[in-house]
Amino acid sequence: MKKSVLIIISLLLLILVGSMLLLRSYRLDLVQNVVVTALIQKAPENYSRQDIHRTFQEALGRAESRAREQAYLEQLLQVSQRLEKVQQLSKEEIDELLESLDADENEPL
Repeated sequence: MKKSVLIIISLLLLILVGSMLLLRSYRLDLVQNVVVTALIQKAPENYSRQDIHRTFQEALGRAESRAREQAYLEQLLQVSQRLEKVQQLSKEEIDELLESLDADENEPL
C-alpha cells in the first residue's frame, strides 16, 4: 500500500514539474497572443490584422535572436497595461505602439 502511494505521489510531482517547465517555455508566446488579441479587438476595423501579427512575430524573433526574451516580456506587459486603459485605439496610436516594439528596451512605450 505504501509503495503504491509513493509511486502515485512521485508521478503527480513529475507531472507537475513537467507542466511547469512546459508553461515556462511557452510563457512569452502566451503573453504575446493575449496582447495581440487585445490589440486587434481595440483596433479600427480597417486596420490590417496581418500587420499586427507580423509585427509582433518579428519582434518576438528579434527578442529571441538577441537573447532579450525577458525584456520583451516586460515590454508586452507594459503594452497590456496600456491596452487595459482604453476602449478603442486610433490608427496612429496603433502605429506608435507597433513602432515601439522596434525600439530599444530602455525606451519608454
